[in-house]
Amino acid sequence: MNDFKDQIVVINGGTSGIGREAVKQFAERGATVHFTGRREKEGNDTEKATDGNVIFHQVDNTNREQIASCMAEILEAEGRIDILFNNAGVLSLGTGPLNRVKEADWDELIATNQTAYFLYMKYALNAMQKQKSGVIVNNAAILGNDKVNPMLPAYSGTKAAIVAMTQSTALRFAKMGVRVNAISPGPAATELSMKAYGSQEAFEKAAKDAPRGSYAEPGEIVNAVRFLASDDASYINGTELVVDGGYSLK
Repeated sequence: MNDFKDQIVVINGGTSGIGREAVKQFAERGATVHFTGRREKEGNDTEKATDGNVIFHQVDNTNREQIASCMAEILEAEGRIDILFNNAGVLSLGTGPLNRVKEADWDELIATNQTAYFLYMKYALNAMQKQKSGVIVNNAAILGNDKVNPMLPAYSGTKAAIVAMTQSTALRFAKMGVRVNAISPGPAATELSMKAYGSQEAFEKAAKDAPRGSYAEPGEIVNAVRFLASDDASYINGTELVVDGGYSLK
């Protein structure tokens, strides 16, 4: 269980759902985990509830200066970043057809789902380029490439952008010992997904129509993240790994 021993892991959005599970799994496997989130209470609770070396950083991902300051603080403390998991996202903003999307919602959606990913990658890549090693895993979504929803064009656009950014960056940094991949999860039992369905009851009802009769638990998504971050995936680069139990095939 120490397959990430002495690794420095940064998780963007680690206070709930998939991110919180990622904090737990990397920490229990020996990594030092720095994770970010907006909500101080949830961040502190995650820190206290996790066995291992974990450090919470309160960051608003719409604030570029806070991201820059956080990453500088981590690099000053650790001297390196081995793994970045870009995970935080928002789904509730900018829903509906594009002609009804409010410009303010569009701006916040782009800032959280796309610009923040760019910034975390930018600062991590600067360190990884010097180290000549590192892994980045970006959390996209099947709605970005594999499953069209007519009510989520703005959200889907941010996730498609993440896949393209992942692939381009993977190609550029491959000879520097850096791998960059993306996961595209289907629905999972997280706060984000529950809100998208309106309630836990609606979520569970919809889950019965999934190929296996249920949606993913957060840990099942994190298993894919850990694999891509591990040495077992040393020859996987620039890939979008769909993790949806066959949901996008329907």
